[in-house]
Amino acid sequence: MDPGLSWRIVSDGARCGAANMARDHALAQALRPGTGIVRFYRWSPATLSLGRNEPLTAPYLDFLRLNPGIGVVRRPTGGRAVIHDRELTYAAVLPARACGGPREAYRKVTRGLVEGLRHLGVEAKAAAGRALPPDAGPCFIEAAEGEVVVGGRKLVGSAQMRIGAAVLQHGSVLRVADQSPLLAGPGGDGLAASGNGGRGRHRDPPANAVTLTELLEEAPSWEQLVDAFSLGFARALGGDWTRGTLTDEEQTLARELKDKYGSPTWTWRRTGQQSVDEPA
Repeated sequence: MDPGLSWRIVSDGARCGAANMARDHALAQALRPGTGIVRFYRWSPATLSLGRNEPLTAPYLDFLRLNPGIGVVRRPTGGRAVIHDRELTYAAVLPARACGGPREAYRKVTRGLVEGLRHLGVEAKAAAGRALPPDAGPCFIEAAEGEVVVGGRKLVGSAQMRIGAAVLQHGSVLRVADQSPLLAGPGGDGLAASGNGGRGRHRDPPANAVTLTELLEEAPSWEQLVDAFSLGFARALGGDWTRGTLTDEEQTLARELKDKYGSPTWTWRRTGQQSVDEPA
């Protein structure tokens, strides 16, 4: 990594899906040469996010109908469906050429995630895996190449996109979040069936997903997670690191982009069954 790259860490609040995706996109679009940004954030309400080219098929539509308290958004990046609820989400934004290209950037960011988990006492590694198509089902069914696993079970799902001269990579670190309702099908108990963002009854997570709550005696606090992953990314990516906030330019861009990510035209453009209407 270029030793002169200056990194800014942004510890953000909880926002809806459209606002979160707009902020990530804005950070990439406004990135200045010689700089990088890592943003940590949360979601409110709990939200189903879809990959850029993932079909919005009947099982996902059933899930949304069964769980009216859940938001839905389509990401700018690829990958597959994730329920975002009581997790840590990270976004790493860096110049596309800073690591020798997007693929090497993906490896370095993954290394930062693994280093951060080691600070928390979790022995994780990058999965061998394989590339998975957009219609392969929910994200946490299977680890794709380079995603983070513990004992063969997936803990972090990530996706990447080049935006102009920048690379945006973001992903979910499962703290408590249960992904199993995506697999429940019609009649299943949804994550937010009671409208409380999934804080009521929970199923057991899928056998191939794992949460930090399962791995550690006590779930780390938000501050502990941000500190650990900040250290991990600094070790993996090098450069100078400071804490900061979004600039005025980034906030303005994010407000403009929020309309796109909140638009039904964007969200529903890949509906797999033309005969199925959007949820009310």
